[in-house]
Amino acid sequence: MSILKPLRAPSRVLAVAALLMALSLTDSSLAQDAAPPAAKPPAPAAAPKPASLKVKLTSLEEWDTQIDALVRLSYQVNGSQGGQDLGGHDLQYYWQQNVFTPATKENLEKLRDTAQKQSVAKDTTGLQKTLDEASAILTTEHAKAYIVSLFLSAQDPVVYHQYQLGPWLARATDAERQGINDRVAATYEQLSRSLAEALKQPDIEKLGVTAQGFMKHLAEPITFFNAERARMVKAQAELPNPVAVAARTRGKDEPCPAPVPPVKGRDKPSLGADFPSSEAFYPPTAKLNDVEGAVTLRVTVSETGCIQRAEIAGTSGVAELDDGALKLAMAGRYVPAAGAGDKGAAGTVLFRVKFEQPDPFNAAK
Repeated sequence: MSILKPLRAPSRVLAVAALLMALSLTDSSLAQDAAPPAAKPPAPAAAPKPASLKVKLTSLEEWDTQIDALVRLSYQVNGSQGGQDLGGHDLQYYWQQNVFTPATKENLEKLRDTAQKQSVAKDTTGLQKTLDEASAILTTEHAKAYIVSLFLSAQDPVVYHQYQLGPWLARATDAERQGINDRVAATYEQLSRSLAEALKQPDIEKLGVTAQGFMKHLAEPITFFNAERARMVKAQAELPNPVAVAARTRGKDEPCPAPVPPVKGRDKPSLGADFPSSEAFYPPTAKLNDVEGAVTLRVTVSETGCIQRAEIAGTSGVAELDDGALKLAMAGRYVPAAGAGDKGAAGTVLFRVKFEQPDPFNAAK
């Protein structure tokens, strides 16, 4: 049975490209090439203000500019070399089926001919009516482009969890791999049904509701993926050749903080009173995709309370979370163990760092 593999390109890149295509149709850059995908995309549940995607044509020149932009963007989509989504499709597949289709082009061409005749005949009332009809069609195309973008973005957390599960699935049983495969397939089917429903009536005023409709399908599988990874990490802990984890050592050029007096009676170092929280060290990409986990750290502390070394004693199963925990350990202040008299003593301390979301993928996110 094949192991789940990461996609060649995250679907978020494709989704943001579609989003920017939709948004670019309404700004002053219509005569320019479409902007490249954003380096740091918005959260999947984000939706634009409906007014930013509405089209209100007032002249044939504006009409032609809008059509030229759609044609240009369609060419760019058809020529793009992006990755595939969970269903094995790319942006081009969804665009060709749903956005600026041949039927839509034909309808707009007929309306354009009617508008041209009305303009020549000085029929301003009839012309504006035709312009309004075309505006409604173009606005619908914007909504459909954004809905496709939301659909692709909604898959990104699943792709990210799928990637993080990779090292553990490589050593898992066929039944465990099948369980992940089944959950991924079920999630894609649910998202696809929501896409089909949203495209039946693409309402630009309800894009926020549409986004929430996609997000509601993620809470259960994301919880499952986090739990399965934690379970596999624990189950595989005693296997030979464990998954490699990193260690972080205080550099020579990093000065130690002022000595901290020990607490009498404590034979091991402890965390300082102002020890940082995990929230400040939660890796942004992991947090965005609701990847949760707990890391057990072993920290060596000098007799003055200066950290000498931090290492992973128990991995979360996610390299990013482990690295975030190590950074937290290096940034913290420590109290040394009690030594002879009033002096401190070197030692090691074990503690756990949890990275978790209060309410992953809730509807208000």
